[in-house]
Amino acid sequence: MHEMSIFLQPGFKRIGTDGSFENQKISEIQNLSAELLVIDLEMSGPNPREHEVLDVGGILVKSETGFPEVSSWGSKVRPLHIGTGNLEALATVAYTSKKWRDSISLEEAFEKISKIGKDTIITGWGIKQDLLFLTETYRRLNEKWPFSEFAIDVQDIARKMVIRPEIDRYNLGHVADRLNIGRMPEHSALGDAYTTYDVLTTLWGRTTKANRVDR
Repeated sequence: MHEMSIFLQPGFKRIGTDGSFENQKISEIQNLSAELLVIDLEMSGPNPREHEVLDVGGILVKSETGFPEVSSWGSKVRPLHIGTGNLEALATVAYTSKKWRDSISLEEAFEKISKIGKDTIITGWGIKQDLLFLTETYRRLNEKWPFSEFAIDVQDIARKMVIRPEIDRYNLGHVADRLNIGRMPEHSALGDAYTTYDVLTTLWGRTTKANRVDR
């Protein structure tokens, strides 16, 4: 557990009430016994007060050696005011009414992800934006925050472990390519969650291999 704490430390954050990261540095990882929910959201734009969640996906994993997967779930979410969507964001997620024909309501989607992720440590890639949307969406739904007060940003772990000249930028797809991870289609919430999960487990494998060599 100590080895895992050291590995996760660069990405470990406390979540503020508004969904942002608190500035206070956490000297020791807490609640590591909790499971992790590797999550990704796709949105209709960058503003949590104006735009909405269009796709959500999450992978429940154990916080133990290898981060074994417990379960996963994802779904497209039915928009209520797609006319306010940012055109670039909608193009990125390839939104069409036909592709979203079988989408579910925001209430149903968040009830499902809340049940799967209850008391877990939210984990993701460059997760600040996702946390802001999660926080705002639970506020809109008048629902309590169901997760832990802590989060793990896998991007920050990658910044610590994968450095130049091996890599020159830290977007998810580029890092996955450099780590030789086969990816699901990008900008699908569950697909990006799985890519994030694969990066996490690959980096963990590097850590354990390096520690074996040191010994």
